[in-house]
Amino acid sequence: MKKTLLSVLPFVMLPMTPTLSFASDVGVVQSEDVKQQSATVNPESVSQNNLDSQTVIEQGADKSIRLYPKSPTSDFPNPVSLDYLLNELPVQSPAVFLQNAKLAQKQATGLGIESIQSWKLDLEGRLSRREYSEEAQDFHRGALHIGKQLYDFGVSDGLTEAQQQEIQSEASFQNFVLQTHKLNVMQAFFNVILADFQYRIDNEQMAIEYIAYDKSKDRHDVGQISDVAMIEAESNYQQALLKRSQAEQRQLSSRVSLANSIGFAKVRPDEMKMPSLKAFSKRDSKALNLDDLYQQLEENNPQLKRLKGLWQAQQQRVEALRHLNYPTIRADAWAGKLSSHPELREGNWRADLSIHVPLYDGQQNKSELMSAQAKAIKLSAEYEQQAQLLRQQIADIYFQLKLLKAEQEANLVFGDYADLYLDFSRAVYENERATDLGTSMVRLSEANYRVVEWRFKQALLWSKLDVLLGKTVNLSKDE
Repeated sequence: MKKTLLSVLPFVMLPMTPTLSFASDVGVVQSEDVKQQSATVNPESVSQNNLDSQTVIEQGADKSIRLYPKSPTSDFPNPVSLDYLLNELPVQSPAVFLQNAKLAQKQATGLGIESIQSWKLDLEGRLSRREYSEEAQDFHRGALHIGKQLYDFGVSDGLTEAQQQEIQSEASFQNFVLQTHKLNVMQAFFNVILADFQYRIDNEQMAIEYIAYDKSKDRHDVGQISDVAMIEAESNYQQALLKRSQAEQRQLSSRVSLANSIGFAKVRPDEMKMPSLKAFSKRDSKALNLDDLYQQLEENNPQLKRLKGLWQAQQQRVEALRHLNYPTIRADAWAGKLSSHPELREGNWRADLSIHVPLYDGQQNKSELMSAQAKAIKLSAEYEQQAQLLRQQIADIYFQLKLLKAEQEANLVFGDYADLYLDFSRAVYENERATDLGTSMVRLSEANYRVVEWRFKQALLWSKLDVLLGKTVNLSKDE
C-alpha cells in the first residue's frame, strides 16, 4: 500500500476538485480560480538568461542615478518551475542590491585611502596683479606640480590594509545574501503548492457538508429531523464553506507573496511545476553530528566570517591610528613659470622635502582612536551574539532533521490507512449501503498533502543547513 500512495506523487490525482488539477505529463499544479484572477494582469517580462546579482547603474536623461537589474526580455513562463525562479530569473532582491551598494561604498573608500600615499600630479596656473614696493606688477604663475607623501610611520598602509580586509569581507558575503534570497523564494514557491493542495481538501469537505445539509433539508421538510438537526447541518456547511473560502484566498495570497519575493509584484503564476527533490532524499540525517556542525558553522558560516573579517580590519585600523601623532614626510617639485620676476625671486623650478610634526590637536587623534577601539569591541560582541543565534538555528534544524524519518513513517501509515479505507468505503457504496465515501476521499487527499508537505520540509531544512554552512542552494545534486 505504501507504493500505492507514493505512486501518485508528484502527480497527485484530484478526482473531486475541478478548480485544481495536476497534469500528469509535466507535473503541473494549476489553480483555475487563481488563473482567472491573474488573467487580467500583464506579467512583467523576464530574461531567460542566468544573470549575476550585480546591479546596473545608469545615467538617465534627467541626469539622475537609477538602480535596477538588467531589463527583462521575454514573457514569464507558465507553468513556472522552481529551478527557473532560482537559477534563470534575473535577481531582483533589495537585499542583494543593498549588499552590492555596501561593497561599492567600501571600494570607493578604499580608493580614497590609497590615494593618500599616491603620486599627485597637477597644473597650477594664475593670472594676477599685485602691489610690491609701492608699485603695481604682474604676479603670474604657471607650473607643473608633482608630489607624494613618503612616510607616515605606517598610518596609511595600515588604513589601506584594513579597508582591503573590509572589502574582502563584504565581497564574500554577497553569495550568502543571494542564497538567502533563494531560500525565501523556495519557501514562497512551496507555500503556493501547499495552498492549492489545502484548497482541494477544503473544497471536497465543503461538498460533503453541502450534500449532508441538502439531505437534511429534505428530511426536515417531511418531518424526519428536528429544526435543531437541520440548523446544525447548515452550520456545518457554512463553516466548511468559510474554510474553503479562506483556502481560496490563501491560493491568491501565496502567489502574491511569491511574486513579491522574486521582485516582480505583478507576476502571479497560476500553474506550478512540481519540483524534483530526489537529491534530498539521498541524504542521511543519521550521519549528522551536532558538535561537527558547530565546528563547520564557525569555520564556514558567511555571517561569522564577515564579522570576523570586519573585526580583524578594525584591529588593523586601531593599530594604524595609534601613529597619528607621528611625523609625516613628503616630497614636492614644481617646474615652469613660478614667478613673473624670476631674475629677482623664484626661478623655473623648485624641489621640497618637508616634514610635518603634530604638536597639539585638541584630542582629535585620541578621539578617533577611542572611537575605533569601541567599534572593534562592538564587532567582537556582535560576532559572539551572532554565533549564539546561529548555533541555536543549527540545533533546531539538526533536531528537525532527526525527526524527519519518524514523520515520514507516520505519514506513510496514515496514507496506507486512507487508501484502504477508501477501498472499503467504495465497496460499501457499490453494495448500496450507507457509506462515508466522500470523507474517505478527503482523508486520502490529506494523506497526499502530508507527503508533499514532508518533502518540502525536508528540502528546506537541508537547504537552510547548507546555506548556514556556507554552501549554495542546489536542487539537482547532493554536495
